[in-house]
Amino acid sequence: MHKPIPWKARLAKELGRPERLAVLGVGNVSRGDDAAGVLCAAALDRLAGPSANPRLKVFIAYEAPENFTGAVRDFGPSHVLVIDAAAGGYAPGTVFAVEPAAIPDEDVSTHRTPISTLAAYLEKTLCCRVVVLGIEPGAFETREALTPGVQAAVEKLSAWLAAFVDRRLRSSSASGHRYS
Repeated sequence: MHKPIPWKARLAKELGRPERLAVLGVGNVSRGDDAAGVLCAAALDRLAGPSANPRLKVFIAYEAPENFTGAVRDFGPSHVLVIDAAAGGYAPGTVFAVEPAAIPDEDVSTHRTPISTLAAYLEKTLCCRVVVLGIEPGAFETREALTPGVQAAVEKLSAWLAAFVDRRLRSSSASGHRYS
């Protein structure tokens, strides 16, 4: 097993101080750990409050994120964060940055459109930065709950993202100062 690149520093660097952030939670909720991206996005939506910040939009995309490209376009994000269960060869529950270009188009997936194709399409048509985070799955059994490591990762990642959104997406004009 190899060591993943620290995701918090990588994500903070890749997202920077986004003007508008769209988050797509991807996965199949009836296939165990494949639900990680969907559940993480849903938790972020609850923690950040759907109307708390107009610069954040969370999309629960399930296994067909391509169906949300129009809604994402309407939102007009500067950055898109895709969260999905992904096999990276790590311990279950490991959160890691995924290089979309490194994902083979024919990669086995529960999605109708490969994440690499989705990321390239969004970057090209929306002129935005797309960042993909994977959560290493442990099991894909039908109707199983998340494995403990993946459940812990979902909780940790959604809490970190909610704090990130609070710090980095506050409107500087609303308070008169900038946040880091």
